[in-house]
Amino acid sequence: MLIYADKRPSEKLFLICVILLAFRISTFAQNPGNELWRVRAEAITEDLINDGQQLPPFRRAVLRARLAERWWHDDPRRAAGRLQSAIEIVEQVPNKETVAERRERLETAGVLLKIAIRLDRKLAQRLVALLADEENLKDIEHTGNADALITAAASLVDLDPRRAAELGALALRVGPPSDVATLLFPLYKRNVVVANGLLAQTMAAAKEDPSGQLLNSLTYVVFPKQKGWGDPLPVPEHAPRELLQLDIAFLNRGVNCGAVIGFITPVLGEFERLLPQQAAVARQAVSQCQALIPVDAQQLVDHSNRENRIEELLKAAADAKEPIYRAALTYEAANLARLNKNYELALKILDGMSKESRECMGGSWETYRWDWAAEAAVEHYTNERLLEMNRTLDGVPAEWQAFAKTAFLDRLTDRKLIKTGPALPFLNDARTALRRSSLPDTDKYGCYFLLLRLTVKHDPAAASAALKEAIASLNRAEQAMNKDEKTLNSSGFLQLLPASLLEMDEFAVKEGLASITSVEMRAQLRLDLLQATLGKIKK
Repeated sequence: MLIYADKRPSEKLFLICVILLAFRISTFAQNPGNELWRVRAEAITEDLINDGQQLPPFRRAVLRARLAERWWHDDPRRAAGRLQSAIEIVEQVPNKETVAERRERLETAGVLLKIAIRLDRKLAQRLVALLADEENLKDIEHTGNADALITAAASLVDLDPRRAAELGALALRVGPPSDVATLLFPLYKRNVVVANGLLAQTMAAAKEDPSGQLLNSLTYVVFPKQKGWGDPLPVPEHAPRELLQLDIAFLNRGVNCGAVIGFITPVLGEFERLLPQQAAVARQAVSQCQALIPVDAQQLVDHSNRENRIEELLKAAADAKEPIYRAALTYEAANLARLNKNYELALKILDGMSKESRECMGGSWETYRWDWAAEAAVEHYTNERLLEMNRTLDGVPAEWQAFAKTAFLDRLTDRKLIKTGPALPFLNDARTALRRSSLPDTDKYGCYFLLLRLTVKHDPAAASAALKEAIASLNRAEQAMNKDEKTLNSSGFLQLLPASLLEMDEFAVKEGLASITSVEMRAQLRLDLLQATLGKIKK
């Protein structure tokens, strides 16, 4: 401070400003690219703030929280202010709040908590208090709020496993949550001691849970192999026997066949091994339910990966009386062939499914058909079986070929198996297939944006035209969508708008985004572009 000893306060302030300005200019001179990207990020943020003014309060709250999330490391003070204002929106209780409004407010609080939990503990605690306010919770809200706490806890495991377990324990008191296994699985990978503590608390809570939800989740954790979920976890030695004892207590209160098929039948052999004296109770429950539930459904319990099981499933499907079981058994056979990398058989089984069976799958058949074809084509390409690759992609139904070819090229690009030159024919083929597809834009606008990302990578000269085409498809889809379906979804277009688009044609990007008619979609794309832009700023 000696440098200012003989200066008046105003002169001191002037000198400080000069020094700060000189530092700013020096920083810009050293790395002008950072400043340019920051200016771009600020401009996108201003557009997003304007978008938020057109959104309903709860969606505006989510947008503010997403903005806070993006800016947290680059501008923590303003980010914290935005997050706090978002939380204040869900904390306000209207005088005459309807059931639907209350449900939306609490659901929004759950979305905000998943964001806040990784950013600011004090702000997150306000949301935790809102979701865990047992005195004011209605019966129908307990499971929903507990699930929100579990989701937030699972997102925190990698940063603070102990805090994640504390939230999990709170969810058990609020709940029961519908799927505590989604927290226990990552927790076991991060900290076994902490995971064992939460497992013990879940066991205790399961004793008081008449629904059986916790017992079902615990079965996935304690007996993952029997449930077809992979290798055993390092649970305590007493856990398997303790869980089976809880199952017996549950069965003694009355037989629920849904529960029996879900978490008793898969571990029937464990009853014989660990609780032979009480195994008769489990066997009786399974026998009782087998008389009520079609044999077709029982075929789905075995999760083994035996190749001859494919034949068993197909035979059971052929004999099945109910269409829904016939479809489920056939899908299981096809998926097992795919897992064994017998793609030709898997696709043959899918193609052989009747129209009735396909309808029973609720629209999933088409997705499996093009997705598995793309997976198979990558396998063929990797092993230089180009003839089989082309035959597989061309064998997809015409309206879905664009999806298969785009997914195929996307996977090759992500795995760095293909360079720009060789990729161009595949890219042009996918473009042509998408334009020819007879599907409505509500089904294919997402594919246009994935093609946009690939175009930026492999054919940058065509990127601006691809952006216009993608936005035009999005606007047509928006006009056909039900208004209730337009929700702000953080994962919808993630990474499909690369920041490098701004370098190619900044005006075209801004003009294109501004032309999106749906505020929800416009805000989502701007959020994703903001994330990519901030990623360009070198820390």
